[in-house]
Amino acid sequence: MKVKKFFVILLSSLVICTTVATVAAPPLTTQAHQGKTDSCGGHKDKKNVSGLGSYHYYCGGYPAHLHTDGVCPYAGTAASISSSILNANRMSTANTANNNAVSESNTQTAAAANNAATSTVVISDTSYDNVAFNASYYADKNKDVYDIYGDDAKALYNHFITSGIAEGRQSSAQFNVSVYKSSNQDLSDAFGDDLIKYYEHFIECGYSENRVSK
Repeated sequence: MKVKKFFVILLSSLVICTTVATVAAPPLTTQAHQGKTDSCGGHKDKKNVSGLGSYHYYCGGYPAHLHTDGVCPYAGTAASISSSILNANRMSTANTANNNAVSESNTQTAAAANNAATSTVVISDTSYDNVAFNASYYADKNKDVYDIYGDDAKALYNHFITSGIAEGRQSSAQFNVSVYKSSNQDLSDAFGDDLIKYYEHFIECGYSENRVSK
């Protein structure tokens, strides 16, 4: 009788311990471990720590996983991220180019308005105008040239490039080549007496850099 009772108590204790162990045991999770990979990019897991078997993959920082049918389940995710980054870069570049174009347009508009405000002669052809040359301004400030070429914007421009710039004639409200040369020593050292270089530099860089030019 005592032996039977002993076995009953022992069996009850085993059931209680098993129940407690089952409740207390944490759920099994798949763990990724950054071991060495073989030539195929796989990782041998002899103790099955990952719960995926003795061989699995560990790609791009993702958890341990299998390549079902030879396809990585995260391959599409990486491509999607790369595509998103590329598209974002493209949009950023396009926005920068658009902003630069708007800025340049505003600059030209402001320069044209400034020239118009200081000129009484108005040349309708503005195709030769820029921040350094304005046909209306040039005609208005150089009556002798205007008397010869009239409203011919191309002829006025050609006169400035071939003769007027060397004669020190001011070509727009913003630009006088003599002042620009004497006020910017770095350009004087670089260009010497090549006056066209000063003209081109002002259009390309000098105006936006707010260099002294008049």
